Amino acid sequence: MKLYTIFQPYEVTNTYLLHQDGEKNAVIVDPGRFDLNLLNLVEEHDLYISHVLLTHSHINHTRGIPTLMKIYDAEIYSMKSSIHGFTTKLIKEETTFSLPGMEVRAVPVPGHSDDSVIYIIENMLFTGDTLMAGYTGQTAGLSEQKAMTALIRRKIFGLDGEYLLFPGHGSPSTLSAEKKSNLLLQE
Repeated sequence: MKLYTIFQPYEVTNTYLLHQDGEKNAVIVDPGRFDLNLLNLVEEHDLYISHVLLTHSHINHTRGIPTLMKIYDAEIYSMKSSIHGFTTKLIKEETTFSLPGMEVRAVPVPGHSDDSVIYIIENMLFTGDTLMAGYTGQTAGLSEQKAMTALIRRKIFGLDGEYLLFPGHGSPSTLSAEKKSNLLLQE
């Protein structure tokens, strides 16, 4: 599996591009912008973006979709039925589905937003704004923060094995590092 991390300075977010070796179809996670740098990366590796995974629908993670969809006929996965006027493959509950060269497990973890979902691909967690290196996403209030924290502990910290964590903002981390040192999740 090849993974490219693209820091989007305009949005101060991370976008991820994945594809299996030998596979032209690629998956993009949270296209905050679809600019010339991202297009050049896709083109220089002779890839075609066939699928988009959205961790949530906030504009700084989705602004690139209208441009992307002018170039590629991609399927968009989200917990919202429509993003920027494009119909999505709606994620309603925890599910596993196949994309070119990979199995994807989608795990809803509402809290930061009502449509927050993480994606598990091999040993990688794409967590959006739910869980980041050293902290969690903001919520509307204290009760929502407590509910999201409980879901993170159960649905993410409950995973067996080691995972690399790729958040919507900031540096990558590992699941074991977050279990040990994420101050917002300490009991």
